[in-house]
Amino acid sequence: MDRREFDSMGNQTFFRFSSNHHIQEDLLEEEFESSSHMHDRDRRQTERGTVGGISASKCEKLADIIGGDVVTTTPACVVQRLRNIKATILGRRTRSPLALPFALSFENSKGGKTLNLGETVILQEEINPFLTELRKRGIKVTAVHNHWLFEEPRLMYMHWENVGDPFKFARNSIEAAKDAGLFYI
Repeated sequence: MDRREFDSMGNQTFFRFSSNHHIQEDLLEEEFESSSHMHDRDRRQTERGTVGGISASKCEKLADIIGGDVVTTTPACVVQRLRNIKATILGRRTRSPLALPFALSFENSKGGKTLNLGETVILQEEINPFLTELRKRGIKVTAVHNHWLFEEPRLMYMHWENVGDPFKFARNSIEAAKDAGLFYI
Protein backbone atom coordinates (compact mmCIF):
# COMPACT_ATOMS: atom_id res chain seq x y z
CA MET A 1 0.00 0.00 0.00
CA ASP A 2 1.26 3.51 -0.75
CA ARG A 3 0.71 6.63 1.30
CA ARG A 4 1.48 10.13 0.06
CA GLU A 5 3.66 12.26 2.24
CA PHE A 6 5.24 15.68 1.85
CA ASP A 7 8.67 16.78 2.96
CA SER A 8 9.36 20.03 4.83
CA MET A 9 9.56 21.93 1.51
CA GLY A 10 6.15 20.68 0.37
CA ASN A 11 7.55 18.22 -2.18
CA GLN A 12 5.47 15.11 -2.58
CA THR A 13 7.13 11.86 -1.56
CA PHE A 14 5.82 8.32 -1.37
CA PHE A 15 6.21 5.88 1.46
CA ARG A 16 5.50 2.22 0.86
CA PHE A 17 4.47 0.21 3.84
CA SER A 18 3.01 -3.20 4.47
CA SER A 19 1.54 -5.00 7.42
CA ASN A 20 4.84 -6.84 7.70
CA HIS A 21 7.49 -4.15 8.15
CA HIS A 22 10.31 -6.70 8.35
CA ILE A 23 9.64 -7.90 4.83
CA GLN A 24 9.62 -4.32 3.57
CA GLU A 25 12.90 -3.53 5.36
CA ASP A 26 14.49 -6.70 3.95
CA LEU A 27 13.43 -5.70 0.44
CA LEU A 28 14.96 -2.25 0.88
CA GLU A 29 18.21 -3.79 2.16
CA GLU A 30 18.32 -6.14 -0.85
CA GLU A 31 17.79 -3.17 -3.22
CA PHE A 32 20.60 -1.27 -1.49
CA GLU A 33 22.94 -4.27 -1.60
CA SER A 34 22.10 -4.87 -5.26
CA SER A 35 22.76 -1.19 -5.99
CA SER A 36 26.09 -1.37 -4.12
CA HIS A 37 27.12 -4.41 -6.18
CA MET A 38 26.26 -2.49 -9.35
CA HIS A 39 28.46 0.40 -8.23
CA ASP A 40 31.29 -2.07 -7.48
CA ARG A 41 30.91 -3.54 -10.98
CA ASP A 42 30.93 -0.06 -12.54
CA ARG A 43 34.04 0.83 -10.53
CA ARG A 44 35.82 -2.35 -11.70
CA GLN A 45 34.87 -1.59 -15.30
CA THR A 46 36.18 1.95 -14.89
CA GLU A 47 39.45 0.59 -13.58
CA ARG A 48 39.66 -1.56 -16.72
CA GLY A 49 38.84 1.49 -18.85
CA THR A 50 35.29 0.54 -19.90
CA VAL A 51 32.06 1.95 -18.56
CA GLY A 52 28.59 1.16 -19.83
CA GLY A 53 30.23 -0.47 -22.84
CA ILE A 54 32.18 2.72 -23.71
CA SER A 55 35.94 2.76 -23.19
CA ALA A 56 37.56 5.83 -21.68
CA SER A 57 39.42 6.41 -24.97
CA LYS A 58 36.15 6.26 -26.95
CA CYS A 59 34.62 8.72 -24.49
CA GLU A 60 37.53 11.10 -25.13
CA LYS A 61 36.99 10.76 -28.89
CA LEU A 62 33.30 11.58 -28.43
CA ALA A 63 34.28 14.71 -26.49
CA ASP A 64 36.63 15.69 -29.32
CA ILE A 65 33.79 15.43 -31.86
CA ILE A 66 31.82 18.17 -30.08
CA GLY A 67 34.91 20.19 -29.15
CA GLY A 68 34.28 19.53 -25.48
CA ASP A 69 35.57 17.65 -22.49
CA VAL A 70 34.80 14.40 -20.73
CA VAL A 71 32.75 15.23 -17.65
CA THR A 72 32.62 11.68 -16.31
CA THR A 73 32.93 8.11 -17.47
CA THR A 74 30.95 6.59 -14.59
CA PRO A 75 28.27 5.32 -14.79
CA ALA A 76 27.98 6.66 -18.35
CA CYS A 77 30.26 8.53 -20.72
CA VAL A 78 29.22 12.19 -20.42
CA VAL A 79 30.81 14.84 -22.62
CA GLN A 80 30.12 18.55 -22.58
CA ARG A 81 31.03 21.94 -23.88
CA LEU A 82 29.56 25.23 -22.77
CA ARG A 83 27.46 27.55 -24.88
CA ASN A 84 28.80 31.07 -25.19
CA ILE A 85 25.74 32.94 -23.94
CA LYS A 86 26.07 36.05 -21.79
CA ALA A 87 23.54 35.08 -19.15
CA THR A 88 22.60 36.22 -15.69
CA ILE A 89 20.55 34.47 -13.04
CA LEU A 90 19.19 36.63 -10.23
CA GLY A 91 21.23 39.49 -11.65
CA ARG A 92 24.55 37.59 -11.42
CA ARG A 93 26.64 36.52 -14.43
CA THR A 94 26.80 32.74 -14.81
CA ARG A 95 29.20 30.44 -16.65
CA SER A 96 27.97 27.38 -14.74
CA PRO A 97 27.81 24.09 -16.61
CA LEU A 98 24.36 23.74 -15.06
CA ALA A 99 23.21 26.88 -16.82
CA LEU A 100 25.05 26.73 -20.17
CA PRO A 101 25.52 23.09 -21.19
CA PHE A 102 25.69 21.32 -24.49
CA ALA A 103 26.00 17.80 -23.13
CA LEU A 104 25.76 14.27 -24.47
CA SER A 105 25.77 10.94 -22.67
CA PHE A 106 26.39 7.44 -23.96
CA GLU A 107 25.75 4.16 -22.15
CA ASN A 108 24.43 0.61 -22.29
CA SER A 109 26.30 -0.55 -25.39
CA LYS A 110 24.87 -3.61 -27.11
CA GLY A 111 26.16 -4.62 -30.50
CA GLY A 112 27.88 -1.25 -30.97
CA LYS A 113 24.66 0.69 -30.31
CA THR A 114 24.32 2.81 -27.21
CA LEU A 115 21.60 4.76 -25.47
CA ASN A 116 22.44 8.33 -26.51
CA LEU A 117 21.04 11.37 -24.71
CA GLY A 118 21.55 15.08 -25.31
CA GLU A 119 20.73 18.32 -23.53
CA THR A 120 21.53 21.93 -24.30
CA VAL A 121 20.65 25.37 -23.11
CA ILE A 122 18.88 27.13 -25.94
CA LEU A 123 17.55 30.61 -26.63
CA GLN A 124 13.90 30.91 -27.62
CA GLU A 125 14.69 31.93 -31.19
CA GLU A 126 16.99 28.88 -31.59
CA ILE A 127 14.41 26.27 -30.57
CA ASN A 128 12.66 25.67 -33.91
CA PRO A 129 15.83 25.73 -36.06
CA PHE A 130 17.64 23.28 -33.75
CA LEU A 131 14.61 21.01 -33.38
CA THR A 132 14.28 20.93 -37.17
CA GLU A 133 17.97 20.07 -37.65
CA LEU A 134 17.83 17.24 -35.11
CA ARG A 135 14.69 15.79 -36.70
CA LYS A 136 16.30 15.97 -40.18
CA ARG A 137 18.95 13.64 -38.77
CA GLY A 138 16.40 11.19 -37.35
CA ILE A 139 16.94 12.23 -33.74
CA LYS A 140 13.93 12.33 -31.42
CA VAL A 141 13.42 15.58 -29.47
CA THR A 142 11.84 14.74 -26.12
CA ALA A 143 11.56 17.97 -24.14
CA VAL A 144 11.81 21.75 -24.22
CA HIS A 145 11.53 23.47 -20.84
CA ASN A 146 13.07 26.00 -18.53
CA HIS A 147 15.33 25.45 -15.51
CA TRP A 148 15.76 28.86 -13.89
CA LEU A 149 13.74 31.88 -12.82
CA PHE A 150 14.82 35.49 -13.19
CA GLU A 151 17.44 34.80 -15.86
CA GLU A 152 18.42 37.06 -18.75
CA PRO A 153 18.10 36.26 -21.55
CA ARG A 154 15.36 33.66 -21.21
CA LEU A 155 17.16 30.29 -21.10
CA MET A 156 15.34 27.19 -22.26
CA TYR A 157 16.63 23.61 -22.40
CA MET A 158 16.13 20.93 -25.03
CA HIS A 159 16.57 17.17 -24.66
CA TRP A 160 17.01 14.63 -27.46
CA GLU A 161 17.71 10.91 -27.69
CA ASN A 162 18.25 7.79 -29.74
CA VAL A 163 19.71 4.31 -29.65
CA GLY A 164 22.46 3.92 -32.22
CA ASP A 165 26.08 4.52 -33.06
CA PRO A 166 27.47 6.93 -30.44
CA PHE A 167 29.88 8.58 -32.90
CA LYS A 168 27.11 9.22 -35.40
CA PHE A 169 24.92 10.65 -32.61
CA ALA A 170 27.72 12.98 -31.48
CA ARG A 171 28.43 14.13 -35.06
CA ASN A 172 24.73 14.60 -35.85
CA SER A 173 24.15 16.50 -32.60
CA ILE A 174 27.00 18.96 -33.08
CA GLU A 175 26.30 19.39 -36.81
CA ALA A 176 22.64 20.11 -36.04
CA ALA A 177 23.72 22.64 -33.42
CA LYS A 178 26.12 24.34 -35.85
CA ASP A 179 23.58 24.34 -38.69
CA ALA A 180 21.01 25.92 -36.34
CA GLY A 181 23.50 28.61 -35.26
CA LEU A 182 24.14 27.42 -31.69
CA PHE A 183 27.88 27.24 -32.43
CA TYR A 184 30.01 28.86 -35.07
CA ILE A 185 32.87 26.97 -36.67
